[in-house]
Amino acid sequence: MITTTPLPPHASVDDRGTTPWTALRSPTPLTWPKVLYVGGWVLLATMVFHIAALAVTGGTVTGPVSLRKPATFAETGWLTAWSVALVLPYLSTKRWHRHVIGGTVLLFGIGETSVMAVQAWRGVPSHYNFSTAFDAALMRGGAGGLALLFLIGMSVLLASSLRPTDAPRSLVVGVRLGVVVLLIGCVIGFAMISNMSSVFTGSFGSGFTGPQTGYVGPPQSVVGREYLLLHPHTQGGDLVLLHAIGIHGLLLLTVPAYLLDRTALPASTRMQLVALMGVAVLGAMAVIAGQSFRSLPLGEMGIVDQGLLAIAAVALLAAYGVVARALLRARRGDEAR
Repeated sequence: MITTTPLPPHASVDDRGTTPWTALRSPTPLTWPKVLYVGGWVLLATMVFHIAALAVTGGTVTGPVSLRKPATFAETGWLTAWSVALVLPYLSTKRWHRHVIGGTVLLFGIGETSVMAVQAWRGVPSHYNFSTAFDAALMRGGAGGLALLFLIGMSVLLASSLRPTDAPRSLVVGVRLGVVVLLIGCVIGFAMISNMSSVFTGSFGSGFTGPQTGYVGPPQSVVGREYLLLHPHTQGGDLVLLHAIGIHGLLLLTVPAYLLDRTALPASTRMQLVALMGVAVLGAMAVIAGQSFRSLPLGEMGIVDQGLLAIAAVALLAAYGVVARALLRARRGDEAR
């Protein structure tokens, strides 16, 4: 007689052993982790395509119409989709929770990337652009509507992480910290939209006080020169770096917590490492926010704040190093057996 072991109630039909590769080889039966993995593959291919196109065409890697923009958004969507797929089976979720979380992640990743790609290939800005009815629809639907849906999905993910589960404590805390950081990134994004500018000059909502016609984004003289997504010489506080760190919250905190669960480290050590990583990321964001929301360019950051950022970076990298070493030891142990 063949017997089967029932899945834990929170997992439903979602398989904890699913990986990006198994999702490609065996996409059925469809579960949200598999759908997110496949969607992530599509976004990864989109990123690679636009990087190749950028190299072939010799286009600029900076500016509002660069092919780098769809590549960047595809990268964010790909990593977010896979991060959610990793941890979703470990959370106590109802069916509608999984539909909301998975659906909004997929809509946001593919939808935002599509908007960026369409506008980049048209040679027009994707953000703050109301030059035509089509441009305005993409701006409001993409930057506004899809982002709002994503915010709802991540709020449901955070609420799900607060429900009882048999997942390791360190992983659950890693999910919570990663989602909180991501939500902060979303709020920063909405602040940028409200001002129609990535440069903060002391107010919120200024972008809604004037007519939304043409390109209403900040001129290049305000943004300053870009160095690999960094704008150290803005005429105000740069919000791009803070936003970029935030929307990668799952990658920075949740994925390492997931990987820690694959090691032989004691539960207390895993918890300490997750806490250290959370303090490092949130601390760095607090320092950057203090500079940006005082309308000060990053290039004028004081020596104390620079020192705090350096400490946070060293602490985070050290924690990642411990995770990597523990994973290698666990893998060698498995191979020895």
